[in-house]
Amino acid sequence: MAATGSISNGFDSWQSAYETAMLVLALLGERDSQLKAHCERVANHAANFAEAFGFFGEDGMRSLYLAGLLHDTGFIATAEGLFAKAPPLTDEDLLEIKKHPVTGIALLSNYRGFETILPMVRHHHEAFDGSGWPDGQRGEEIPLGARILHLCDHFDRVTAGRREKERLSVDQALADIQGQAGERFDPALVANFVEFIQSGSGAADDFILKKQTALIRQVFTAILQKFSSGKIVPPAMPQIVFELRNAIKRPDASVKDLTEVIERDPVISLRLISVAKSPVYKGHGDVKSVQAAIPRLGFKETLSVVMAIANKSLYEVKAPHFRLLLDKLWVHSLVSAYASKLIAQSLALNDPETIFLMGLTHDVGKVVLLRAFAEIPQEEKLKPEALLPTIQEAHQSVGNMLLKRWGFGDDFTRVVVLHEGASFTDQTKKEILVVHLANQLTRKMGFSFFEWDGKDPAELPSAQLLAMSSAALQGVEEKVKEIVKDVAHLF
Repeated sequence: MAATGSISNGFDSWQSAYETAMLVLALLGERDSQLKAHCERVANHAANFAEAFGFFGEDGMRSLYLAGLLHDTGFIATAEGLFAKAPPLTDEDLLEIKKHPVTGIALLSNYRGFETILPMVRHHHEAFDGSGWPDGQRGEEIPLGARILHLCDHFDRVTAGRREKERLSVDQALADIQGQAGERFDPALVANFVEFIQSGSGAADDFILKKQTALIRQVFTAILQKFSSGKIVPPAMPQIVFELRNAIKRPDASVKDLTEVIERDPVISLRLISVAKSPVYKGHGDVKSVQAAIPRLGFKETLSVVMAIANKSLYEVKAPHFRLLLDKLWVHSLVSAYASKLIAQSLALNDPETIFLMGLTHDVGKVVLLRAFAEIPQEEKLKPEALLPTIQEAHQSVGNMLLKRWGFGDDFTRVVVLHEGASFTDQTKKEILVVHLANQLTRKMGFSFFEWDGKDPAELPSAQLLAMSSAALQGVEEKVKEIVKDVAHLF
């Protein structure tokens, strides 16, 4: 079996071709959403099948995957309503359908990077005995990638076709394919394909997501090893935060003392004033100086706001793709902080401002890991859905390490380690329950990487242990949304 060619010029060329393919596929989806879904399934089946039996090298599998995505591109040019017609189709309809491989390569030839997939697209309806179309190729004259696509295309059409009553079960489909081995399909491939499908070995898995997950785990292991050996130095908390914390701890601390510390940083000073002037902290008179802002906020809230402003710098990276992730994580952390504070206030807990800071820093391990990923040259863009589960697994231990380095006590590190909520009891510290509940509320409010499950948040174990009612949590949610709308852009 001859392997397909590979996309030239390495990963840059692959990435460009993949992005173009997704645009073309989107156009096909506008024409017919079911056809787009069919192409995605065929691409995943074909690439996973080829990988399982080692038909191609890495580049060849990527080419096959792209060909799977684009094998039905020619249908973009077919007449409206063709796919809605019930069988039997007219001779004109069948002729229209048989044109799509040739039309497809005519369209794809206009794009750079698709040279190696054109033979697979053109010949994916050729039959092993020469009875196929458009060129009547037979046997191994047909490119291997096209023979694989022909199998996967047929399997998907008969098992996931448009009309449910016409669909075959998996066993029926495999029997149908076996019955046409040597005629329509390559008999050697048929035997392997039947074994592949019957093994349940992830035939329909997202091929790109799977490959990226494997790459991410390799990179992630290397990052953790570098952290352990000290080769990666975690980000430092800005000095102004330490100085302000020390100033506030002094029994004789004054507004003047805090003002002198804050005014050493003009950016933080201006942002602190802006926050103090916002509707959230409304009071009598205008705030035009740090010295006026501090009494309006109070000492502890001043520290919270300064730390939030300073903390924002930790979420800044140059790589655009990671910048989007970190921007979203920043908003999530800020929302978690305000939700934690409001829950603490509603429960009359001591020191809501400290709980605000716990909410602000609960996911700081994710920040460190995303920054580390952003600094490693990436051969291809990583999908967030591949990256985030890996980071989710380890962010607590990394966050714990960082907060200890910053000099935060056990009360903070406990929150970082335990806020995901594996097993809460009535002995669990209330600040841990509060941050867990706030973190879950961000999902309901749409400020999380994770979807809300639609349940009443009052049913959460943390809410029940804190005796927070549905009405109380709804009030927290509404207030947080109002606060974030007013102040998020000021940090």
